[in-house]
Amino acid sequence: MFSNKTIVVTGGSSGIGKKITDEILAAKGRVFVLSKNEKKIISLNKKYISNKKFLGIQCDVSDENDVKDAFNFINKKTNHIYGLVNNAGINPSRNDILNTSLADWEDTINTNLKGAFLCSKQAIKSMKKNSQGSIVNISSVAAFGMKKRVAYSSSKAGMIGFTKSLARDHASKNIRVNCICPGYVPTNLVKSYLTNLSAKEKKDLFDRHPMGKLGSPEDIAFATSFLLSNRAKWITGIALNVDGGYSIF
Repeated sequence: MFSNKTIVVTGGSSGIGKKITDEILAAKGRVFVLSKNEKKIISLNKKYISNKKFLGIQCDVSDENDVKDAFNFINKKTNHIYGLVNNAGINPSRNDILNTSLADWEDTINTNLKGAFLCSKQAIKSMKKNSQGSIVNISSVAAFGMKKRVAYSSSKAGMIGFTKSLARDHASKNIRVNCICPGYVPTNLVKSYLTNLSAKEKKDLFDRHPMGKLGSPEDIAFATSFLLSNRAKWITGIALNVDGGYSIF
């Protein structure tokens, strides 16, 4: 499905991003993973040392120079960036506005939204040269408003508007931009949250998903792979809820 296609995945060293990376590699794509975590990048490069279609690059997506350097390197290694998955995200503050520090607000916006802006800007330069490209932004059901998530919800809501604006601007160049809004998926970030919930709170969270269970990283990876691929060639500007029915309420 992704033969001869180069795809960049941010935050691809763990959780949902890692499953997206595995899915692209399984479909014969070439993947460059960007991650701020040096240890995880070293570990991934060792794991895939025999796979010439994989390379991890240490990069802070909120740093413009880091992002420029990473994409300059990628452009030297490949003729054309076909795809970008803006998956890198953090959630340091589960608080209302009165208890959210400015530092946590800025860190969240810088990684989750500014990072997508910086990476998309570099990727689209390559995509325009070939009149072809596909971007998938990983948002969240938190984008629709979630209690005590003022910074995170704001960043993920911004991702939806960002997606639709990019889609309108670049559709004529055959560059598609879509967004996925996952429900609760037990990544390391979510697992740490779940451990602090009471039995009733956990039951309430599961019950909020009408399908009666949390999602898996594979669920998000499969949806991402579809939107990246030519199977979705007439789809752009959407925000797809992959959430076990969470957003029905």
